[in-house]
Amino acid sequence: MLYKIATVLVLTTLWLSDALSAPLVLEDRPQGQRTEGYLSVLRDPGGRLDFDQIRERPFTPLAGQAGFGFTRDVIWLKLDVHEHAGALKPGDGHWWLEVALPSLDDLRLYVPETDGRYRMTRSGDHQPFAERPLAHRLFLFPLELPGPGTYSLYLRVATGDSLAVPVRLWGPQSLRERMAHENLWLGISYGLILGMLIYNAVLWSVLRDSLYGVYVLAGLTSLVVILELNGHAYQYLWPTNLWLADYQHVLMPALHFIALSWWARRFLDMPGQTPWLDLALRGIMLAALGMIALAIAGQYTLGNQLAFWVGTTMTLLVFVATLRVLWRGYRPARLFLLAQFAPLAGALVTLARALGIAPDALWTEHAFQMGVSLEVMLFSLALAQRIELLRQEKQQAQQRAETDPLTGLFNRDGLSRRVEELRDRQIPHALMVVDLDRFKPVNDQLGHEAGDAVLIAVAERMQALVRAEGDIVARIGGDEFVLVLRGVTQPTDAGAVASKLLTSLAAAIPTPAGEARIGASIGIALAPRDGHHFARLLQVADQAMYRSKQDGRNRWYYGGDRHGHPVEPPAAG
Repeated sequence: MLYKIATVLVLTTLWLSDALSAPLVLEDRPQGQRTEGYLSVLRDPGGRLDFDQIRERPFTPLAGQAGFGFTRDVIWLKLDVHEHAGALKPGDGHWWLEVALPSLDDLRLYVPETDGRYRMTRSGDHQPFAERPLAHRLFLFPLELPGPGTYSLYLRVATGDSLAVPVRLWGPQSLRERMAHENLWLGISYGLILGMLIYNAVLWSVLRDSLYGVYVLAGLTSLVVILELNGHAYQYLWPTNLWLADYQHVLMPALHFIALSWWARRFLDMPGQTPWLDLALRGIMLAALGMIALAIAGQYTLGNQLAFWVGTTMTLLVFVATLRVLWRGYRPARLFLLAQFAPLAGALVTLARALGIAPDALWTEHAFQMGVSLEVMLFSLALAQRIELLRQEKQQAQQRAETDPLTGLFNRDGLSRRVEELRDRQIPHALMVVDLDRFKPVNDQLGHEAGDAVLIAVAERMQALVRAEGDIVARIGGDEFVLVLRGVTQPTDAGAVASKLLTSLAAAIPTPAGEARIGASIGIALAPRDGHHFARLLQVADQAMYRSKQDGRNRWYYGGDRHGHPVEPPAAG
């Protein structure tokens, strides 16, 4: 059994060795040609070896991707390619080699020429952008091969960042199509983020709510980080600043960590809801400031490594804080939590593409930045939901402040506000002050519970007499009510409603302690005839109500009348 296993392992090793030693046949494929399984590697600690020395050294085959983590070694990659006769049509151009990681510092590609010598082309973010062989966000090297045949290409890579070298070969036609389609995806991603930022910046300027400003800052740093990761920041924002081109990979994430932590703390009200998590997130902001200090001090590698731990810790803290706030019933936290999963899902899709699980397509390659775009959109929706919730809470608080808790009618403040609104809109109306008669004996003889039942019944009977739209019923004192009739301009019209109300109130009212009988005295004022403002109308109606009481109660008076209008109470039983 051991012999059989050893035989299988040996045969597998020989097969894999043959596969790795076979050259990559150049073809103009729509998705390009990945080089995993065709690369060989040689490490050069200290970077002391020159190209001639490298060619004499043995290379080790790479079975997987060319990823080496944080290393100070110079990495040499060797790639054997084979070009068939007629692989490219005359006039099409030449092949291209792409290194799809824009954060690499120094890249040098050695391509053979007709005379057997090698031509070196240099790129990287330690070179001015204008010196790149092709003005593109990624590193693209021309492969002008001498003709059909098999050739060895050498790529020298050195960087202070995490060293990965995703190499792909392109034909001229497939590269042109790729760049056109890629610009569409990038344009959609950037456009979504910019649209959200502009929209919320306008709201910030109009509403003067500082939370909108914090959101805009967090979204703006998200956009800059994506630009930096894609290579567009160096291409368009600082193409001649070599220091910023190098240290952007520490500075931009640090600024984003600060802005995103600030945004999460403000949106989730972490100082009030989760104080200890808020304290930890303040520590994250200090660590991000430390990253900036390390970049300024020239400690790029340390700052870059710190970025991973700061970003990971910040993500976990915000996630836990969101769950705690959501558990306490804060509805906008649901969208805030969903927003945090969007870039994570995009990163997983990108990783699945790299592992060969997901299809090798533009949407999978740019899934992470589309996830960030979705995150910014969901943050905006969460912010809108939060503002709407605050508006509703404010409206409910105002409603509680303007409502009588026993009857549910407007109180004096609520009545005053709505009468002033009628005045501002120049709508005529009648205001009645309704003061209950014989209410004190109800409290004294039947108890306060019965008195409350009487007040509630009076409120219901008054509401039954008014129109659904426009008329207002309020309780402004212990047994004093106000009725506002919108659009009423004549005393007789108001008096007709007052008479109906007196008849209704004279009927027996059931209470837990037995039936109660009351009456009412009503005073009427008309706007704008008797005044424009609520205080004046209330004064006129109040005086008329007192005249009703003096003349025998159970009647109504209009302020301009000299005589009351009594209403006969209904027969008992």
